[in-house]
Amino acid sequence: MSLFRRKRRVQDVGSGPGSSDEAPAGAAEDVGGAEGASSGEIAGRRRRYIVVSAGMLSFVGGGLLLMSVFSFWWTSQPSFCNRCHVMNEYVAAWERSPHKDANCETCHTAPGFFGFVGGKIAGLQVVANFVRGDFTDDSFNAAVPNASCLRCHEEILEGTYTSPETGVTVSHYHIMDNGGKCMNCHSTVAHLETVPIGSATFPTMDTCMKCHNGDLAPTDCAICHREGPPGPVPPTEVDDEIAAGGG
Repeated sequence: MSLFRRKRRVQDVGSGPGSSDEAPAGAAEDVGGAEGASSGEIAGRRRRYIVVSAGMLSFVGGGLLLMSVFSFWWTSQPSFCNRCHVMNEYVAAWERSPHKDANCETCHTAPGFFGFVGGKIAGLQVVANFVRGDFTDDSFNAAVPNASCLRCHEEILEGTYTSPETGVTVSHYHIMDNGGKCMNCHSTVAHLETVPIGSATFPTMDTCMKCHNGDLAPTDCAICHREGPPGPVPPTEVDDEIAAGGG
């Protein structure tokens, strides 16, 4: 009898909760639930990381976009150019000129996206030169292309125009069609006296005579001076030198 009880006790022990032959169903369910919970937490963390990363990128990208728009606007204003002391006299003259309502880039960059970007790159080069103290780089100039003038003055291409100040009558279409530049005659319009008499860009009769030389165009004064010249002799660079005492 005691032997039977001993065997029964051994069997009971072998089939108990600690038996290695078969795990309780409840224990298996607990393990599966833990694994499912871990996978759900990982997926949730990934979603949070994606949302936070996208938010940060949007914030940084939006900030850079706003800074770019502001910098493009600011560097197009005369007040920005006027921060360099060498530009002070040009800005002061511009404020008194007929072009005081046109900002710098309207004239000094070519129309279109690439003209705008090219002007900004050239402007950055000028700023970099001043930061380095390099004042010998003359790769950038303030020339105004004809296309910029035609943004506002396209009507000048129609018919002829007679200046009320000088009485000179010209066909702008004919001049430009033959390679003439607006700056050849109108370099003083926006910056007035800062383009000195005798400088390379100051308009004189010598500019006209480059084409009206008898070969490219006739030399008859009445073609342009239909009402007669404003003075006895139109000024030339040679006359300016004589007036200045150059002999």
